[in-house]
Amino acid sequence: MKHGKWMSKGLVIASLLLVSACGAKATTTGTTAKPADQSVASTTPAVAASSVPATSATVQQIKKNGKLVIGTSGNFRPMTFMNEQSQITGLDIDIGTMIAEKLGVKVEFVPGNIAGLIPGLVAGKFDLVMSALSETDERKKSIDFSIPYGKDGTVAVTLKDTTKVEDVTKLSGLITGVIGGSATHTVIKEFGGFKELKEYPGNAEAFTDLKAGRIDLYAVGNIAANDYIKNDKSDKPLKLVGNVAAVKNMGVGMRKNEPELKAIIDSLIDEKMKDGTIDKLATKWVGAPLPK
Repeated sequence: MKHGKWMSKGLVIASLLLVSACGAKATTTGTTAKPADQSVASTTPAVAASSVPATSATVQQIKKNGKLVIGTSGNFRPMTFMNEQSQITGLDIDIGTMIAEKLGVKVEFVPGNIAGLIPGLVAGKFDLVMSALSETDERKKSIDFSIPYGKDGTVAVTLKDTTKVEDVTKLSGLITGVIGGSATHTVIKEFGGFKELKEYPGNAEAFTDLKAGRIDLYAVGNIAANDYIKNDKSDKPLKLVGNVAAVKNMGVGMRKNEPELKAIIDSLIDEKMKDGTIDKLATKWVGAPLPK
């Protein structure tokens, strides 16, 4: 893996309060993360339970249903997260809402663990997946991606007084945390060398364990890491260590063989990239336009 050329400290993040979670839980390598509780109260845009009926992602069927169903983690600020009013929000949520508006239908976001989103998409539970979704060769075997609307890479986050971590690519003897099923999870397994790999359902649980000393570092996307550190008000400050590694495109995930839907989404993203709309939304949520 090659390191990204941009340094993790270079990304400016909007000053927004982080919604923290209590009682972190993790699974170790080789186990499957349990789905998060998805009985989230209905919001605007709508948030549905995970037991939605299977749908076809054809444009005709979406319009017949009158809604676009999007799977998302809801636990990866600032891209997709629950705000203080228990409403799902973030950059991916805004982009997903624009796609639904383009199709002339309502939008319904279904939150769940990242590990279950792509299988759920393939099984027909969602029409799309949007959760800072990195484009990887493995994922492209089972789903298609829209054209990218930004890039993100993997960084190491540690306690501020930690000195034993040098870089996210140097994990020898270290207890490392990742979000189970994420692109970062795959990247860290490829780097190898870690003493133990702990899987978490989302950022809140992983950061809680990091501060409690149960992991030596948390490997996570650069955007989310900067956002958390910028807004963290606790008495255990964190820091980024080393460079950004394994920079990848982010896009909208959809089932294969949906050319009409892909064409509509690609056209919309291209339009909104060119007219500056996505840059403005990224500045609102991330603090600056996304790397391209």
